[in-house]
Order: sequence, then structure tokens, then C-alpha cells
Amino acid sequence: MTLNFEADQPVVGLKRQQALIRAVLGASSADESRWLEWKSQHDVSKAEGAFAVSKAVLGFANRSPDVAARWADGHAYLLVGVDETALYGVTPHDIEKVDSWLGRYLGDFDRYQFTYVPFDNGEGTQQVMLVDVFPPRWGDPIHTLRKEFQNFYPGTVFHRYAGKTQPARPPEIEALTDRARRAAQRIDVTVDPANATIAVNRALDGVRQEARNLLQKGLLRQLDAPQLKPPFSSMSGLAGTPERRSPEEFRDEVEEFLDAFEATMDLSLAREIDRIGSPLRLRLANPGETFIEQVEVILRIPDTVQACLVAEEEVDWPTPPVTFGSRGFHNLTSTLGPVGYFNYARADSQYPEMEYEDGHLVIRYPAVDLRPHATMTLDPVALHSTRETSEPVQVEWCATATNVSGTVRRNLSIPVQRMDISYRLPHEMF
Repeated sequence: MTLNFEADQPVVGLKRQQALIRAVLGASSADESRWLEWKSQHDVSKAEGAFAVSKAVLGFANRSPDVAARWADGHAYLLVGVDETALYGVTPHDIEKVDSWLGRYLGDFDRYQFTYVPFDNGEGTQQVMLVDVFPPRWGDPIHTLRKEFQNFYPGTVFHRYAGKTQPARPPEIEALTDRARRAAQRIDVTVDPANATIAVNRALDGVRQEARNLLQKGLLRQLDAPQLKPPFSSMSGLAGTPERRSPEEFRDEVEEFLDAFEATMDLSLAREIDRIGSPLRLRLANPGETFIEQVEVILRIPDTVQACLVAEEEVDWPTPPVTFGSRGFHNLTSTLGPVGYFNYARADSQYPEMEYEDGHLVIRYPAVDLRPHATMTLDPVALHSTRETSEPVQVEWCATATNVSGTVRRNLSIPVQRMDISYRLPHEMF
């Protein structure tokens, strides 16, 4: 059995709390993780129970913010009164008393809250204690045990590993020390768009879709043409072999080709803008004395603007699929499939990622390291629009890093420029 629960958001509300309990009942002990732990029976009014809960809380609190953020927006949860085998329930206690019992071991740490969740597993309603430990933050101190319990002495640092809470090992102590240091270290970078402009040309409106539709119509017309019967050939797989693709397989090839063709149209237009205009070449600078690791820059541009990567190589248009029913090497082409189109997709993680969300074009640049006082030019991106305007376009950018805290957020103003540009399509295909 596995834990059937989506940990994509905090566990808020009775229904979601009960869903988590239900998921634990259907799970296995191996499903306890860095964000979730459960215990069958503990009474927090007793020293053993208060220590067990406090130990779990401290372990969750001593996680790295980067690790914690992978689940439930950084929250972590302890359930007491249930495990993968049965629902046991606990005796509810007054909140102030519980805080006092846990405080003996937690000291001043208060970034948690708990509640009692009613749950009926078919044998009557039981109360399950749910402890929510808030997300750790950069700059947080190391949280230590404040009261001795058995062989655990004051000052013990607990850390939450995959499925267990244990005294922290040296690497985790070093990571927590780094977490605490970041309170005084915040990201400080600047972004300069250089001489970038947004190319404006109303004639581009609808060209990509029109070109795709024309090519698609011409290629799929082959399915309606009479099929040629090839002559005999003793060389299997070469000219003269019968058509081995089904109509659906041919349509898939056509769609792969059209996707590659559209991507290549973008490359072609970007080279044109690079030739006669000014693509966006962001200059990222570190003005301080701190080495900044993995700086990620994100742009948010109004969705009236489109973007395409500026390719260093020459534009090489993809070849259409072999004619359906022809006597050519169509079976060899089918074997290769879409692999031949891979380079046109520019899907490699080394390039900026671009997507539309909430009325904006979002460009995410690959993370880079910046030495003190260093400046780096990010990958060029050609910006263009079919909306006629003379007003500069306002662009928001933000930057984060992995070894310093905070987010830098600023606005840029990018002017527009009327340009006589085109996709320069290969006419032999139309």
C-alpha cells in the first residue's frame, strides 16, 4: 500500500485533515516521509508522550527551507492516535496545558499549532491529534532540545530524515548553520536590458497558424490519393517496399513535422530581429562581495508580446514526412520517427523556458552562479508584437538564489520599434 494523498498544498480544513488520516490508514510504515509522521498512541500529559511529540516537532523545524518546500508549501504534519494498521485515538487535553507540556522540551519555539480531528473508521468516532509545524525559513536558528529525556541531553539537535527523526549528523548541522547565516545575507543583483527593443509588425498576425494550416492540408491530402502498388524487390526495407504506415501513424508524423516547422519559424524570425533589430540580452550583475549561487531570473511580460530564442546556428527547415503510399524509403523514415525533429524543439534545460500564465508571458532563465562584481549576459531572446503602439512595454523581473535569502523584484521599460520583418518561409513547401 502507498499513501494516497496529494501533498501539493497545506492540510487545511476538516475534510482535508480527515483525508490525511484516511490515507495513513491505507498506507504502509515506509510512507512516513520528510513532511509526515504518525504515532499510534501517546499521551502528551506524560513525559514520554510530550517528548515524542516535541522530538518530531523539532525534527520538522530543523529542515532546510528548500527541502521542506517540496511538500505542502513547507508545512509538516504529525498525527497521534493513528497508524497504518488501526485508528487508536487520543484523549484531548486543554490547549494551554499541552503547550506547557511541550514547552519543557521545545523552549520558546512556537511555530506550530495542533488540533484534534474527529474521525470515524466504522467503530465509533475517535479524536486524532494533528500537529502542524510551520515552514522553516532562511535565517531561522537551529532549534535544540531544552530538557533532558533519557539519553537525550539538552542541546540535542533533531533532524527529520526520510521516514525517521534522529539526532542531526554533521552535514545537517552544517546546512542548519548555513540556514541561520542567511539572515544577514540577502540577494543583491541588478538586471540591465541593454538596448533591447520590441519589434512591432502587424503583418505577422496569424502567419504561423496560416502556414501550419496550409502545410497540414497539403500533407493530409495524400491520404485521399490512389495508392501505388510497388514492384517486387528482394531488398527488404528499400525502394519498392509497400507502405507500412497506417493513416494514423502518418498523421502523427505530420503533426511532429508541423510542430518542428512552427518552432523553426520562431528561429527564423528571431534571426531576422537579431539582424535588423535589438533582441533582449539581459545583463545580470553582482555588485557585492558575496559569491551568489544559482541565481534564477524570471521575467513577466504582458501577453501582447511574443518571444523566441535567438539561435546561433543557421536555420535548417525540417523535411516533411515521406509521401504516403510512395515507393521511397518510407519505412526507414517511420522507424526514425520524431527523433529527427528533436533539435527544433529547443527543449533543452540550458535554454530559457517560456510559457503564458495569468495574462503574461513568463520567461525563466537557467540558474547561473555569479562571482563578486561579475556581470553575465543571459541568452538572447527576440521580442515581437502585432499590436501597434508607441508606448514602451513595462516588464517585471525578479531574481532569487540558493545560498542567500530574499527576492529582488524590479520593473523594466522596453521601447518598441516598427520593423519590416518576416518569417522568410521556404516557398518550395507551399
